[in-house]
Amino acid sequence: MVGGTVVDVVGTCASVLDEAASLAREGVPAGTCVAAREQTAGRARLGRVWESPAEGLAVAVVLRPKAPMGLLSGLSSVAGLGAVDALRALGAPVSLAWPDDVVDACGRKLGGAVCSAGYGGGGVFVVAGVYVNVLPPDGDLATAGSPAPREAAGLASLLDTVPGLETLAAAIGDAVVSRVRAWEDGIAAGQGTAGPLGPVLSEWFDEMPLMGREVRVLLPDGRVAAEGMLAGIDGWGRVTVRTDDGRELEFSSEQGSVRPR
Repeated sequence: MVGGTVVDVVGTCASVLDEAASLAREGVPAGTCVAAREQTAGRARLGRVWESPAEGLAVAVVLRPKAPMGLLSGLSSVAGLGAVDALRALGAPVSLAWPDDVVDACGRKLGGAVCSAGYGGGGVFVVAGVYVNVLPPDGDLATAGSPAPREAAGLASLLDTVPGLETLAAAIGDAVVSRVRAWEDGIAAGQGTAGPLGPVLSEWFDEMPLMGREVRVLLPDGRVAAEGMLAGIDGWGRVTVRTDDGRELEFSSEQGSVRPR
């Protein structure tokens, strides 16, 4: 146990999400964390495959959230904030790019967050996966099927010294758990009426490097759905793009990805 998070470290696995889900069904406590250097079948959002080579770190945290099922969809965004908290505490200048990417100051992708829900071990659980590139891979950092992979970056290029695998995994796990607890408190206080991102909406707005800038929305097949200024994000995680002719269009993360225009 490091910093309160139980860390189970493996060198290579098919998917840390699957490993953590298996432990969750066995009844392990919230905060249990599985970490791996390499995944052979990592999973990302929309059923895509996450390319997770040996130069990276994949972490999955078991959560047992105290919140209505209808609001659990916000946890990937909350986990992303936790990842940013952990990496910033190490000195890395990172932020979030909609809907689930961790990027450096130049917009290069270091990793991302994704969640998966299940039942077992006494109730509903969520596994929050966070992926961080330690060394930049060759080419772009992408998920298979993504219409617009981002240029890759590595944590080693942002820090003088990168912590060991277990220390880094525990830091991310602790930060994710801390963020989820604060989110639960916000939901209990009624902030979820605006949607699952209600408790963290203002922070997410401030974190988005493209907010207020010209962007294009790309559909899953790569076609451009809209172009204009990124004008906002709502409590359900939908972004608003204000087009050149003054229309305001909303897009969910299932509908597309946002890139600079």
